[in-house]
This record gives sequence, structure tokens and C-alpha cells, in this order.
Amino acid sequence: MTSFLLLAGLLTGFASETPTPPGPGTPPVLTIKAARALPPGSTVTVRAVVINGPEMGNIRYVQDADAGLALYAQPTKLAGFAELRSGDSIQVTGQLKVYNGLTEMDPIASFHKLASGVRVRALQVPVERATEAFVEANESRLLEIKGVTRLTTPTGTVATTLAGNSNYLLNGQSGGLVRVMSASSGPEGLVDATPPTSEPFDVRGVLSQFAPSGVGGYQLMPRLATDLVRGGGLPRLTEEPVPVNVTGNGFTVVFSTLNPGDTRVRYGLDPKQLKESLVDPALTTRHSLPITNLIPGTTYYVEVSSRNAAGTETAPPVPFITGNGKRVRLSGKN
Repeated sequence: MTSFLLLAGLLTGFASETPTPPGPGTPPVLTIKAARALPPGSTVTVRAVVINGPEMGNIRYVQDADAGLALYAQPTKLAGFAELRSGDSIQVTGQLKVYNGLTEMDPIASFHKLASGVRVRALQVPVERATEAFVEANESRLLEIKGVTRLTTPTGTVATTLAGNSNYLLNGQSGGLVRVMSASSGPEGLVDATPPTSEPFDVRGVLSQFAPSGVGGYQLMPRLATDLVRGGGLPRLTEEPVPVNVTGNGFTVVFSTLNPGDTRVRYGLDPKQLKESLVDPALTTRHSLPITNLIPGTTYYVEVSSRNAAGTETAPPVPFITGNGKRVRLSGKN
């Protein structure tokens, strides 16, 4: 367990912000670890990064470099709370309480967003040691359990489709509980998602707790289907790039990846000298980037790549022709 705690400062995301002096009646800003050490009923102010959105309902978990904390509010009673998303850096003031073992801030007196798009890092743990990480020190932090081969029901059946408000076990391990929330629905949600079965995968999630006695009851709560991470988290191109919307002066390059990443395109008249480049930083699995101001009826060589926190995947250059959209294949290309 010691190794997990020593890595905490490196593996959790935290935005370094310019300190904001507390206003009248506002407690000084504490680290989450210091705030959690205070008794229930204490009013505290912390600065941290949000690690989930509405896929977990009315709760937002936040973490700083050392610890995590749950924030609970009715969105209708706290303006802007429902709009908080993973990667938002916030300063928040409220009262501590313990609900079924989970340390929460409720009620929340006020919060304001400092930044958005902050990179969120997870504490990485091999699946063989997952239950060692299910401890109070990691409560409300983002974990990533590496090398999972299956999710099972509590009775040992391999899960092929996930259901809302249901429990599963990491590799069937007692104590390695995974909880799927019914709010995580829709095209990107976990409800009705299919866990990988043909290869090892990683499971990201917030470590929560539900224990009326206050002891044990830790559960890993993935947020969206993308928290079932295949391919080591790399973007992993799943198909060759193709041109669409072809005109005499350009085309749009389209390709897909297994995991979300940014969109990068390099192109030129010579496959060994790709002098032009474009980047769209938005993370996605369905990539599309228009290239314009090209010469009509000319062959251009296009190289696509995608980058995320796990690394970069790059495909070899392929030729596109402006003007008629015809795809040319190089002889000997696999």
C-alpha cells in the first residue's frame, strides 16, 4: 500500500492556481487531506479538480495532489453545479458530513470555477493488488485498475452487458467491487455497455464507499464506457483514413480510433516530406479534419495520428487525389 501512496503526487491531476485570499467569513483554503482530517460539521474550503460529470447524478468527486472528496448538492439549489465536468478546477466551501461511510461536503455554501480542461490523472494499480488500494486514503480519488480480464457478477457469472445500479467484481475478486450507476446511460454511458472479453483491459473509476457501519464497503465506480480502457489506453487506429467531401481544392480526412485522442494530420506531395500539418486538440474516437487550399487533380500523401495521455498512434502515409475523390493505393501496401 505504501507504494500507492508514494505515487499519489505523480498520478493525480491537480491544477496549480494562484491562491485566492479568503473573503469575510470564508475559511482558508486547505488541502483535501487536511480537510478530511477535521470532524463532521466543520466548514472547509478546498481547491481541487472535478473528476466526473452528470453520469454520477447529483454528486461530484474532486481530487487534489493527495486526496479526494465527494461533493453533494441538488442542482436546482446550487446554480452551476450541474454543469461541472471532469477537468474543471474549482474552489469550493461547505460543511463536512459522513454519509454511509463516505466523507462528503454537504451542504455546499459556494463554489467558483478557476479553469477547465485540466488533465485528470488516475492512480494506477495492478488488478492483483486492487483490493489493497480500496482503502480510506484513496476514497473519492480516480483509480485505474490495470490488466483486468473479466468483470463478473457477485455469483461468478462473466458479465457480457452491464446494467444500471448493479454490482460486479474485478476478475471475480471478493472485495474488488465495481458499481455501475443508472445515470451513466446513453451512447457514451455504461448501462448496456459490453465489457471487453478478447483481451485484457483497464477499469478506471472513482473509489467510493457505501457502508452504514462506516467500515469497508469500498466500490470502484466507472463513469462512462470509455472507462473500460482497451489497448493500454492508446488511441489505436481501427481503420485507414479516407477522404470525404472531396473537391478540387481539398478534402476532409476521416478515421477512427479505439480510445479517445486528439486528431493530427501531416500531408504533402512527397510521402517522405510531409511539410504541412494540422491538429485538432479535442479528444474523440471519430476523427475528422478538413484540408483546404490544395491543387486540383493532384495526389497528396496524408499521414494521420492521434495522441492522448497514454501515447501516440501513427498510421503510414496514404495517397489522396483532389478533384474526383478517387483513392489510389500504392503497390505492395498491406
